[in-house]
Amino acid sequence: MNFFSRVAGWPARVPYIAQLEAVECGAACLAMVLAYHAHHAPLPEVREACAVSRDGVNALAILRAAESFGLQSSAYRAELEALADLPLPAILHWEFSHFVVLERLERDGGARLVDPAHGRLRVSRDTLAKSFTGAVLVFTPGPGLRPRMPRAPKLDRYRELVHEHSATIGQLVAFSLVLQLAGLAFPVGQQVLIDDVVTRQQDSWLWVLALALGLAVLIQGLVQFTRGWVLGTLQTALDLRLLSGFMRHLVRLPIGFFLQRNPGDLLQRLESNTYLRNVLSAQIAAAVLDSLLILSYGALMLVYHWPLGLLVIGIGAARALLQLALRGLNRQAVAAELAALSGVGSTLVESLTGLETIRAVSAESVTIRRWSERVVQRANASLPRLQLDNTAVALTALLSAVSSAAVNGMAAYEVIDGRMSLGVFSAFLTLQGLYLTPFNSLIESWANWQYLGSYLARLGDVTDAAAEPSGDLDAASLRGEIRLDGVGFRYAPGGRWVLRGIHLDIRPGEKIAIVGPSGAGKTTLARILLGMLAPSEGTLSFDGIDMRRYDLVKLRARMGAVLQETSLLRDTVYNNIGFGDPDLLPEQVRSAARLACVHDVIIALPRGYRTLLGEDGMQLSGGERQRLCLARALVRTPAVLVLDEATSALDAATERRVHANLGALDCTRIVIAHRFATVRDADRIIVVDGGRIVQQGTFAELSDRQGLFRSLLDSLDRAGD
Repeated sequence: MNFFSRVAGWPARVPYIAQLEAVECGAACLAMVLAYHAHHAPLPEVREACAVSRDGVNALAILRAAESFGLQSSAYRAELEALADLPLPAILHWEFSHFVVLERLERDGGARLVDPAHGRLRVSRDTLAKSFTGAVLVFTPGPGLRPRMPRAPKLDRYRELVHEHSATIGQLVAFSLVLQLAGLAFPVGQQVLIDDVVTRQQDSWLWVLALALGLAVLIQGLVQFTRGWVLGTLQTALDLRLLSGFMRHLVRLPIGFFLQRNPGDLLQRLESNTYLRNVLSAQIAAAVLDSLLILSYGALMLVYHWPLGLLVIGIGAARALLQLALRGLNRQAVAAELAALSGVGSTLVESLTGLETIRAVSAESVTIRRWSERVVQRANASLPRLQLDNTAVALTALLSAVSSAAVNGMAAYEVIDGRMSLGVFSAFLTLQGLYLTPFNSLIESWANWQYLGSYLARLGDVTDAAAEPSGDLDAASLRGEIRLDGVGFRYAPGGRWVLRGIHLDIRPGEKIAIVGPSGAGKTTLARILLGMLAPSEGTLSFDGIDMRRYDLVKLRARMGAVLQETSLLRDTVYNNIGFGDPDLLPEQVRSAARLACVHDVIIALPRGYRTLLGEDGMQLSGGERQRLCLARALVRTPAVLVLDEATSALDAATERRVHANLGALDCTRIVIAHRFATVRDADRIIVVDGGRIVQQGTFAELSDRQGLFRSLLDSLDRAGD
């Protein structure tokens, strides 16, 4: 509860904190409760304390995290009537898949909620009864809870960017200043025209005045053109730095980061760079210039007529206070709107990438309904911001009309009373408009800076995430010996163990087959063997050296992999195999294609290796796409080859040819498959169940033993046997 609420006895509001991912609603709710109790913990910190995984978070994890921050917490099964007796704010389990904060109960039985996905909501008693599952988490400050101030967004990288382009920003300020100075010629010209040329009938001044005003117009045009060119150059440079820097950092993040986020969310974060670029390029220069103009025009008005000047300055201050008050309320609305926009983007990406499946199962109507629901959610999230914007515009227009009438009336009275000439009257009214224009612009810039926090929070989810840790040891001479010693893995601290107690030694050149039921942890084990996932416990070593000592980029360059989710680029067949590596020779690409038994398919295409593939190789069959991905994995002659269902779409004869070619290679092969023929010739078969190795041995040895492998034989596809 903030200080003013305590003193005045007003009920404090729960600070709104938007969830950045669908799975972190519980963590966002806890962060809001902590902030209400003056402990402003960053959402990533709360997320880690809650052990948020790709499956979300449960109530027990939220309670444990709350205790770690110093809150005393309890969970209850409660009816609606019992909520009035609980300390608020509390966290409600909502619609069996979401968490919201209960801020207060209304007299009519409804409630005020703070939803991390949609912002502040008022729900009726019927909605509360329908959506509240009965599970409620309550919190009270414990002796270990300490006040904590909100952490400001990390701006160092953006300060450096502004400093790097400070000269260009200075040019923009200078050009804008020249534009405004040239604009001053018009009020001064009006005064001279009325007081000297017209009133005193000094025709000789008319041509001089016309020439001066024409020169001012010419200067304005030239400077405006140059300023636009410089601004475009600056925005292009900022786009290059912001977007390339964002992407450079993004691809260096651990694979676990992407397993908990969907492409639509990340795309929305990428687009936030555009807003940031506009602020850095235009808003900074505009704010500096507007501040100078406000001081200059204000001083000039005081020189012309100081009582009226003070009145206009006071009116400007009143407009500023009004705008800032309304814009401050808009920050939450912007955060909620961004969260809803992210949901729209995610649904669009999912729909487009899964369109073939949608058509196959006749789910068009369901897809349209999901899309419509997301659009409605975004519209509802945008409505509060639009209403506040409209309120600000209406009140500002009303204040402008009243103030303009007041200034005009007082100025006219001064003219009638003989204390102001008509020329000064006309010039002053023009100066009034010139003064209020940069005032409004400065207020708008300040509002954009306030909104910037919401965008920076979403960008910070990526830019503040730690890059994948990596050593500096080269892996050029990798032989392919792999050892896992007590390896375990879970997606978040305190989460469910996906793998546990894995002990495995793989010799160079050995073919290892990994089998087991679905969900046993086979694909996770493959990702660990590739160094894509770091073990949560235990060690993984290559050639007797801990993986953490290797430069992971160079280590993976000595590996090849075909995973279940492997995709193709919208590019030529040649670039899909070589991935655009300029050091690869054409013969290396063709040799890899022959090993993967896809060379004949490629040369039959209209332009052979230069054929442009569609999205994910849509003109190829499933088996052809798999073989193309296999050629990509083989093109650099890997020391370790990991294949996760890499030949599942091939016919039996083609699969035998592919594995015969792979058998002639001098590399360590790790194959995950369900087909009997694929695993039969393995040097060893590793049987995984429940995240643990339960059996291992040759095919013949395991076939003679009672155990999981023996029971799996009946379910294996015996194609080719």
